[in-house]
Amino acid sequence: MSKNSALLFVNGEPPQHNVYHLDNYSYIACTDGAYHNYLSTLTIEPDFIIGDLDSYHANKTIPPKTQVIHTPDQNKTDFEKAILFLASKGVTKFDVYGACGRASDHFLGNLSVAMQYYHQYQITFYDNYCYFFFAKYDQEIINVKDHIISLMPLSKVTGLTITGFQYPLIDQTLSLGGQVSLRNKAINNLVQISFKEGHLMVFIENLHNVN
Repeated sequence: MSKNSALLFVNGEPPQHNVYHLDNYSYIACTDGAYHNYLSTLTIEPDFIIGDLDSYHANKTIPPKTQVIHTPDQNKTDFEKAILFLASKGVTKFDVYGACGRASDHFLGNLSVAMQYYHQYQITFYDNYCYFFFAKYDQEIINVKDHIISLMPLSKVTGLTITGFQYPLIDQTLSLGGQVSLRNKAINNLVQISFKEGHLMVFIENLHNVN
């Protein structure tokens, strides 16, 4: 078990596949909307239900070990509140399910939260097709040979160099409305991404969706 990791469920599209290796996490948590809408129907018992409780139903059966954390601050989303609460427990690595799907504005809000905190914490999102995260300025990614990888700039990204890809890039600039890098393919087990400035999202498609 990693002592600084958390599995976090938020109130978007629920995972269609089993979430494995629950024992790898020091905490399992969810927002109140995620618990109400889908997690309560699964066999996963969270350590914490976190949020403003606007989606919380007191008559729902809560596992005995689960703590309900009421965070009423309306200036923060439940996702951000969950990140900050778990960070106060020493968590620095977050695997997040349910961040996209359903309300598109919620998905963009979740990306905004991740953009705010990704230099402090490792935040990786998982949906039913891929996993994705904000890249650090010098990033190595392992175990990705034959995976389809897309690079999407959320602000102007300069000095981008990538190696280990079918289509390498050297000192390129990416921007929304300009050049992006979609549907590239990892030809090595390890790929490297480096850039000078900007916010760059990396999307790695699940291999079963590539073939």
